[in-house]
Amino acid sequence: MASIFKNLTISDVKETFSQIRPYVISTPLIRSYQLEQIIDKEIYLKLEYLQPTRSFKIRGACAKALSLEKEVLSQGLVTASGGNHGLGVCYAGKELNAPVVVFLPKSTAKEKVEKIRKWGGKTVLYGEAWDEANSKAQEYARGKEQTYVHPFDDLTVVRGQGTIALELLDQNPYLDAIIASVGGGGLISGLGVVASQMKPEIKIFGVETIGCDAVTQSFRVGYPVTLSAITSIADTLGAKKTTEATLARIKAVVNDMQTVTDKEALDALKLLLDKEKILVEPATSCSIAALLLNKFNLSEVKKIGIILCGANVSLRQLKEWKVI
Repeated sequence: MASIFKNLTISDVKETFSQIRPYVISTPLIRSYQLEQIIDKEIYLKLEYLQPTRSFKIRGACAKALSLEKEVLSQGLVTASGGNHGLGVCYAGKELNAPVVVFLPKSTAKEKVEKIRKWGGKTVLYGEAWDEANSKAQEYARGKEQTYVHPFDDLTVVRGQGTIALELLDQNPYLDAIIASVGGGGLISGLGVVASQMKPEIKIFGVETIGCDAVTQSFRVGYPVTLSAITSIADTLGAKKTTEATLARIKAVVNDMQTVTDKEALDALKLLLDKEKILVEPATSCSIAALLLNKFNLSEVKKIGIILCGANVSLRQLKEWKVI
């Protein structure tokens, strides 16, 4: 168990937080009285989608960039992304004067590709899913002698994501549970490891959409499972496989993992927009869906914090999904 917390102690994450604080927003935690009319619990929404790139990912990206020597950073950063992590790395590069190359699956929405370019990143479309783009990005980084930034299997990045737990439990130390969406596992492993040290009795729950549920399947069988393809619209959750180290951290601190359908995620997206006037992406609203569908055993839980982790969704997509 000690190896799970190595380099992820509260003091480690506090040090990382002090480094990234000038570049990230301390996002609000608001109570959702609207959702409480449906679920008889106190529900608090952590508005991470208010970060500059509209995703929590800047925390881990800035942590990684700031850990590098200036001459190494100046040579450039390389990553692979379904969109949000790439935007986060571009933000870090823009703030710290480092060139960035982002490899994206060929299926990436054109709006996300254009947004990455507007943030100063060079884009390369490669492969059918994040995993293929990721392999190519690592190969490119080695050839160019630039720093590759992994979205979830990098302890420095994970420490950055773990700063959310520091903030969240400072804002409300009485939370009994945290629900977070899961892609590769960097967010839930980071905040889960930190939250479990701050409050050992807290429950941590993870949610994926069916078709992007590699971590849920892995969590249930105890070893990394590889999906044959990504078939969900929640493409920012789109890793076909997590890593053994990430899965080990998740299994150590996460109480349960559940999945919802794309339709259920979209229904929750519409409900959140209608009731709370908050627009997020399906990779975020899936957590709301799991709560509304009673996917978790909350019998001993009174106060729940939900991480609204990203809002990079376009009007075109909303129309395509018939949300509007």
